[in-house]
Amino acid sequence: MLKNINKYQLLELVCIFIITLFFNLICISMNQDEIWNYGFAYNIASGLIPYKDFNMVITPLYPILNAIIMLIFGKNIIILHIVNSIICTMIFKYMKKNYQNCYYIIYGIFLFFSLPNYNIFCLLLLYILIDLESKKTNDYIIGILIGIIFITKQNIGIYLFIPTIITIIKNIKRIVNTTLGFIIPNIILLLYLIYNNSFYEFINYCFLGINEFASKNISINYIYLIILILSMIYVIIKYIKTKENKYLYLSFYCFIAFPIIENYHTMLAFIPIFGYFLNELDLNQKIISCTFILFILMIFAINSYKIYKNEYIYPNITNEYKYRKLLPSDAKSIKLISQYVNTIDEKIYLITSTAYLIKLEGKISINKFDLLNNGNLGLNGDEKLIDEIKQTCEIEKCTFIVDITDTINPELTQFNQRIIHYIIDNYKDYGKIYNYELTIYKNY
Repeated sequence: MLKNINKYQLLELVCIFIITLFFNLICISMNQDEIWNYGFAYNIASGLIPYKDFNMVITPLYPILNAIIMLIFGKNIIILHIVNSIICTMIFKYMKKNYQNCYYIIYGIFLFFSLPNYNIFCLLLLYILIDLESKKTNDYIIGILIGIIFITKQNIGIYLFIPTIITIIKNIKRIVNTTLGFIIPNIILLLYLIYNNSFYEFINYCFLGINEFASKNISINYIYLIILILSMIYVIIKYIKTKENKYLYLSFYCFIAFPIIENYHTMLAFIPIFGYFLNELDLNQKIISCTFILFILMIFAINSYKIYKNEYIYPNITNEYKYRKLLPSDAKSIKLISQYVNTIDEKIYLITSTAYLIKLEGKISINKFDLLNNGNLGLNGDEKLIDEIKQTCEIEKCTFIVDITDTINPELTQFNQRIIHYIIDNYKDYGKIYNYELTIYKNY
């Protein structure tokens, strides 16, 4: 990918890497997906086994790769961001190759959705797949790449495997070769799961809980649904006219927005399609380049001013997230609550969507009770976890730290309501922790 690159192009890529890294660290606030992705990699680097020691509903390649790098360079959220910025810089390189006139516009939009996430890695793999398809690459290689996408995020792998088969449907030999290539990464995954004795747990979390995830988390923003439908219509029309496989791949890639059709997933599907649309327009690249530079300078200037005015403190007072954009109140609460949790000797359960955030700050081991979102618990997972809580707390002292705000507007959260209500209904309320929106419950 980097062959035949001159010093000016290399300088451009270095600048994009730096811009992406600092944009994500300083300009975009930390979100839960970022923490969970960091937590998965951190857990694996700490010797925990995915699906067995903690619940995870994605196939494991992305956190495993980050865990390996963390073992070399250190378990720190900055490492995750450095790796992600390299991935994003590679995405920029492919955007420049595919959208000759408008790639700065597309990358400027993409920056707002570029926090570390397995979806970002899959977007890079999509661009690589489109590039290899255009070069009529060996079917085994195409199959292997789709297999790699599958073991990064299973649904995206399936979505992209379908158009591959459609394009070669009349050629049995090519179908067999592609399928064999697809199987190779999955055999490696199977051996990993068998070695760690976690195959059943993998099936339970990644596949048996899909129906619950789809039924309980479905959310449709009709503005984004319209954007998604128009995007799909555009690429389908382009495929019918040109018969270029890239448009077929992009049409199936749009399904990543289901069942949660909202800003993030819709825009990840929309961005690569919008690039091809803009590329058909007669845009002045010099004006676009200057606008991109001014845009970046303005964003950094605004955030520098906010730091100067103490709207948020950089670096903040936390240990784990010191160089991430956090409000002073959020940084204080994370630090205080993690310190409080470390003082409790008995069995403790963090029944809150911020459990990973708190535990990672306090260097506290993660377990399957720390990500209790619907669809993340496997088949009948909430019943099994409630039974486990019941049995454990019959013989041990238990403390629960519960975020009851998740019960106020349950339609705005993916957090499992049954588990929250079980705690509230069966254990004694000891009041709020440090006056924050977390309530302490005990069984004694």
